[in-house]
Amino acid sequence: MLFPGIAMLLGWGLRGYIGGGPFGAMIPGAMVALAISMLLGFKAGFTSLVVVFGVVGVGLGGEMTYGQTLGFLRNPETVWWGNLGTTLKGAVWGIGGGAILGLGLIQKRIPKNTIILSFIFLLLGLLIGFKLINDPKLIYFSDPVNRPRSESWAGLLFGSVALIGYLKYKLTKNDFRIIFRFAKWGLISGGLGFGLGGLWMVLGSNLPDTLFTSWWKMMEFTFGLLFGMGLGYAAWQSRKDIAPEKQIDDDAVEMATWKEIFAIFIISLVVYWWFPALFEPLADRMIYEHGWLNGIIGDILRIFINYAFYGFAIVLIILYKKELAWQIGITLTFCHTVIDYMRDLRLQPEVEVNLWIQLLVVATVTMCVAYLVAIYRQKININNSMLQILVWSTITVAFISLFSDVFIEGRYQYSGFVGLIVRTLFVHIVFLSTAIYVSWKSFNILILQH
Repeated sequence: MLFPGIAMLLGWGLRGYIGGGPFGAMIPGAMVALAISMLLGFKAGFTSLVVVFGVVGVGLGGEMTYGQTLGFLRNPETVWWGNLGTTLKGAVWGIGGGAILGLGLIQKRIPKNTIILSFIFLLLGLLIGFKLINDPKLIYFSDPVNRPRSESWAGLLFGSVALIGYLKYKLTKNDFRIIFRFAKWGLISGGLGFGLGGLWMVLGSNLPDTLFTSWWKMMEFTFGLLFGMGLGYAAWQSRKDIAPEKQIDDDAVEMATWKEIFAIFIISLVVYWWFPALFEPLADRMIYEHGWLNGIIGDILRIFINYAFYGFAIVLIILYKKELAWQIGITLTFCHTVIDYMRDLRLQPEVEVNLWIQLLVVATVTMCVAYLVAIYRQKININNSMLQILVWSTITVAFISLFSDVFIEGRYQYSGFVGLIVRTLFVHIVFLSTAIYVSWKSFNILILQH
């Protein structure tokens, strides 16, 4: 439980620092899936597929908005409503993430058509939840007056339940028990992680002004730790049920390095630029005020630009082109951290960097990681290598972000050594210490298995 918990703590902290939104949530998804796969003794080819399911499952919950929900925790009159909202959203995050990760762990036993249809049911449930609860704000956990935001927790809940319900109908009793176990412990640990983690915000708002201000990060660290431990416990309970997967080996799949790098370059362009640029403006214009047909088209487009659809597309790719699984799980996840950093950099008036130079930086750094993934997936000890690449590439971006905040933008103010450690470096000390632990534990598992 501790290894996946710490791995997800690190990933969740990085997600809130260098990778917002659902694509940022791919970081903890990849890290916890890698940790669990290593503990279960999976071979590299199978692990690569599990990582993609982890990326999709945990990334799915990143569609939920929760900034204003956490804001309720700072006000004594709304604290319990805010805590109910965070607990519910954490539970929704957990049930979807757990179910899809569980599906990834047994996907070799299931026909491809069943996996595809389960995601189609997820998309249909997503739309139903939007229309029944989220759009009319029937139960609403954001600020209805000041900049009200579109919520999606009910859509994700309905979608997850639809996916689980369909799998209940299609799978054997033993196989479904694994899915249900991961969904159950994801729901419990996700709800506890976000609900209890949000109490750090309550504590911080009731303390006098102090040197320590990283209450939001404490919330993220707590959420990641408990969520990861819950998924780790589900994996431990399932270790005998998943034992046959230890023998699955897809390592023989070969692909020319240049083709592999070119493929992930195109996938990254489509996911992060072309598809959003093409469909998001169109979806914003297609509303029911312009007619029923426009509204229906807008609903369809709304699903197309949701991360659930991107996740579906990613799963489709690896079901039929499994040699790209490591690139999608590691490189596509990393790519968004650089994009997010560059977006933050462009918002600072003190920093003048040409847009094309920033795009060149994103492409160059991402292709370097893609090259490392392509080379090391053909060597031995692949699972450990991929975890090291993901951990230390994202940690590097986090520290570059720190240095730019301090030296370029002058964002942090601190007084003396204690202020430097507590106010400026605390989060990065947690990043570095947990990254060292995760790396050490990965090597330790490798040695024990050999």
